[in-house]
Amino acid sequence: MHPMVTALFAPWELRWEVLIPLLVFGTIYATGWTRLRRQSRRQQVASKWRLAMYYIGVGSLAVALMSPIDWLGSQLLTMHMIQHKILVMVAAPLIWLGNPYPVGVWGLPRPVRNAVTLALAGDTWFRRGLAAISQPAIAWLIFTFIYLGWHDPSLYDLALRHEWVHNLEHLTFFLGAMLFWWPVINGAPRLHKSLPYWVRILYVLAFVPPNAIAGFAIANSTDVIYAYYNSVPRLYGMTALEDQMIGGAIMWVWSSEMMIDVAIIMLGVISHQEKKRKQKQQSTTGALALPQPQPQVKVAG
Repeated sequence: MHPMVTALFAPWELRWEVLIPLLVFGTIYATGWTRLRRQSRRQQVASKWRLAMYYIGVGSLAVALMSPIDWLGSQLLTMHMIQHKILVMVAAPLIWLGNPYPVGVWGLPRPVRNAVTLALAGDTWFRRGLAAISQPAIAWLIFTFIYLGWHDPSLYDLALRHEWVHNLEHLTFFLGAMLFWWPVINGAPRLHKSLPYWVRILYVLAFVPPNAIAGFAIANSTDVIYAYYNSVPRLYGMTALEDQMIGGAIMWVWSSEMMIDVAIIMLGVISHQEKKRKQKQQSTTGALALPQPQPQVKVAG
């Protein structure tokens, strides 16, 4: 077995700053899901497939931040890129598919639930601020700025040399990704009008060019961009430049491909909705075309 594969099965690091929030949010979601399932009219909000999506998303956060992927990322740019892709392209959209807001709110104690609902239902500063940054164009710009900004050589090296900066990098990656995927998944709370699917397709595809350009530049650089990787022991026979080439290719190809895959899925949704619309239209037309029973007239005799 390849040494890198063996390393991926090494013991996990117990990071309480990661584990405790995951356990808290996981418990809140489970409580809310159970409460909603007891109410037949709300079972669709807390379906089994949403439960699965949420916990797969939370599990992927644990994999990214506590598995050997995390410490391998301090040795290999390739693994650091994989870690970022899990946070941004896997965990965030899956958690949104779990419908976390309505389910989570029902998992809170009543006073906290009322406070959260009030903060989002009325004309509050919290709702106004959240509505401002969650506008699709603003959300796209914020995420793209965060995503590309952390790949600046000085910031990237700073994150690798200082643990608190590294944690800040991961937190902003994840929160920025949650903001980015919000209008795509159209998750609650819905503070804006839902985007048509063709607009969502353009939204995700618009991220492909800046991501591909940055990944291409990293993969094809003739110099080591991130000097930190020159200062650590080289693992598995890869030079820092070879490692950088693979890491850049992951950013360039994998991230772009995942956005294109999402666009293809949404095209499938559009096709399915159009098919259902035509079937409904045909059934309505067919019902109207059926001969109507004529009233019988009794003749007095």
